[in-house]
Amino acid sequence: RMLDLMTASLEELNKEQKLCVTLFYLDKKSYQEVAESTGFSLGQVKSYIQNGKRNLKLLMERKLSDK
Repeated sequence: RMLDLMTASLEELNKEQKLCVTLFYLDKKSYQEVAESTGFSLGQVKSYIQNGKRNLKLLMERKLSDK
């Protein structure tokens, strides 16, 4: 159930956050590898991952409290 919630919540992130979070956590790429494959700067990658992780948590918490 949590995996389904996470998958649904991941789809709600903006495209940059979704891409960076997916590459970093699911594809196990380093910050540098994510930056190289996306064309984003290292700072942008770190920001997208940090904000994406926070937004993912908030979205999942909202979905859990709605049920």
